[in-house]
Amino acid sequence: MLLALRRIFGWDVAASEEADERNWRRHKWVIEPTRMGFFARVEEVWRYRRILVFFAGQRVKDRYEGMTLGPFWLFARPLMPIFISTVVFGRLLNVPSEGIPYFLFYLAGSSCWRIFERSMRFVTLSLESAKGLIKKVYFPRIIAPIAAMAPALTEFVILFSLLVLACIGYWIKDGVFYLHLGTGMIFGVLAVFLTCVFAVAIGLWTSVMQVRHKDVRYSVRYVSQFWNYATPIIYPMSQVKGKLRLVMYLNPMAPLVEMYKWGMLGTGAFPAKELASGLVVIAIVLGAGLVFFNRSEAASVDKL
Repeated sequence: MLLALRRIFGWDVAASEEADERNWRRHKWVIEPTRMGFFARVEEVWRYRRILVFFAGQRVKDRYEGMTLGPFWLFARPLMPIFISTVVFGRLLNVPSEGIPYFLFYLAGSSCWRIFERSMRFVTLSLESAKGLIKKVYFPRIIAPIAAMAPALTEFVILFSLLVLACIGYWIKDGVFYLHLGTGMIFGVLAVFLTCVFAVAIGLWTSVMQVRHKDVRYSVRYVSQFWNYATPIIYPMSQVKGKLRLVMYLNPMAPLVEMYKWGMLGTGAFPAKELASGLVVIAIVLGAGLVFFNRSEAASVDKL
């Protein structure tokens, strides 16, 4: 029958069979042993990218679902601390703000810091939050920490929108547009990207530890409160002098926050030396974190 069809229709049938075979080869799913190495893990994460999107949407949904004032908290949660801090530090204590309104100064620094702080907390709880699916099917476990940053990124988009609107408001009021539109914004975007990388790098450690020790989440929150004051959010980096300047070299978030403010608002100076040392710290934490996570994830899943 097949031979008769080939004789009748000629190469059309053969071409159709070849096309079907190519489609099958393209879409087939082959179970293979896990390959080691950085590029192998990147390829695996890309292969399971739909699960990454699913987890990211689920984390945002879980954050605000069931709340009567869900959309309201989406805006009020990040904004209320900023307004209170602006009044306390900007009005009452008169903290310097590099020649721009203190609200813009604090909002820019807080936006970059908040994406780090919130991401670090969410990533720490990522494996526990996804344990229902982790126990049932296989997927690269590193997807859970990466996707856990979605709520923090959502808050950052809100804060950045507020920054743009505030700059427009000050432009109407004072005639000065404080937002720097130009190549400097590229460094602001780079600062946000490196902030996310650093948050995941730390989360690779804390997410595994949280599975083994349930009080790690509280330790992360406690440490972040002190870390906040060691980062130039409330004050400009130019106010740090002498031996305290060493803290800025050891704290990668200090140059990232300063670079974000410099790129978006043009405040201060580009932190070249501090950024170089910060990148070294981020690379070490990320590299060691990947090794630790890969070696510990299997044993940690058994404890979920």
